[in-house]
Amino acid sequence: MNINELITFKAVVEKKGFSTAAEFLGYSQSNVTKHIKKIEETVGFPLFDRGWKSTLTKEGELFYKEIDNLIDHWKSIRAISEEIAAEQVGEIRIGIIESLAKQLLPQIISWLKTHRPKMNAFFEMGNTQRLTELVQQNELDVAFVGETDSLSSELEFKKIAEDEIVFITLKHHELLNKKTLLLEDILKFPLLYGDKTCLSHQRFIAALQKDKLFSEQKTHYICSNQLLIPDILTDNQIGIVPRSIANNKATNIITLSITKKDFQLVYGAVTKKKEYNYLKNTIDAITELVLH
Repeated sequence: MNINELITFKAVVEKKGFSTAAEFLGYSQSNVTKHIKKIEETVGFPLFDRGWKSTLTKEGELFYKEIDNLIDHWKSIRAISEEIAAEQVGEIRIGIIESLAKQLLPQIISWLKTHRPKMNAFFEMGNTQRLTELVQQNELDVAFVGETDSLSSELEFKKIAEDEIVFITLKHHELLNKKTLLLEDILKFPLLYGDKTCLSHQRFIAALQKDKLFSEQKTHYICSNQLLIPDILTDNQIGIVPRSIANNKATNIITLSITKKDFQLVYGAVTKKKEYNYLKNTIDAITELVLH
């Protein structure tokens, strides 16, 4: 039984006959008869007394009283099905690392409000390692993270942007008077950077080890939320953060110019490789939105 058969039944009753209903609907009379038989097979009772008057049975009268509700129900099912097919409903779970959050969140929320107004969105903040694991565990649909060398073969990475690690300090720091700054100069001062899960931490430590400078570190402080680093710098401390974070902060922060240039970061969208993904079009559209 489908909505067309229900509409046919309604027409037969209201047009007072099979032939008039057929003419009204643009069907052949045999098709009208087939529709009525289909309904009767489904419900298990006759709708009409057999005869040329098309008189409703008692069961048919009761069924007719509910016909508008049934048709409305089928229309609702059809509308919901169309929304599902067009990825207009459901939930999307998005992970974003701290350094991208301030830039990407407003764009994504605005796009969802316009193009997916009925879709719920869940946002998870965290570091690259954790968010990538959540995608692999099917707890996130997509994560905007930094590029790593340890990406699982179950996942794919699509580049969306580039960034770099910068060294920041407060105005009037004594290193601002030095024309040429080497990494060794930075190590003479207290350093403030993210924990070992942060890409900036990993890149910085790798650079120190490569140049055999790791043991030259003096005082250093670890902040698990690198978004806070520009706000909590004091005295002669030097903060190590992605440029995207430094650019969003107050004017009392100065970026030091270091001659070493191998502190590049790459950001991208991580998704799980699947034969079928209900949210593929939505994820692709959001990824294109933030691509730059």
